[in-house]
Amino acid sequence: MKEQSFRISPYTKRELARLYFPRTENVESAVANLRNLFKRNKELMDSLQKSGYNPHNKCLTPRQVRLIVDYLGEP
Repeated sequence: MKEQSFRISPYTKRELARLYFPRTENVESAVANLRNLFKRNKELMDSLQKSGYNPHNKCLTPRQVRLIVDYLGEP
């Protein structure tokens, strides 16, 4: 059985949170966990903000997803 590799593309925060926290039953908890990872990593937050990240946006651009993967690793 071949494992699929993670693909850099636009994701909603919900989709990305589900990938990083697959065992978290409540999707809102998964999003909160992802948001906490962002907040704890100052370099990541600085890079995201330079890329135009807005915490109120629901979608992440491919560039923002790439930054997240660079700092946190693939989900």
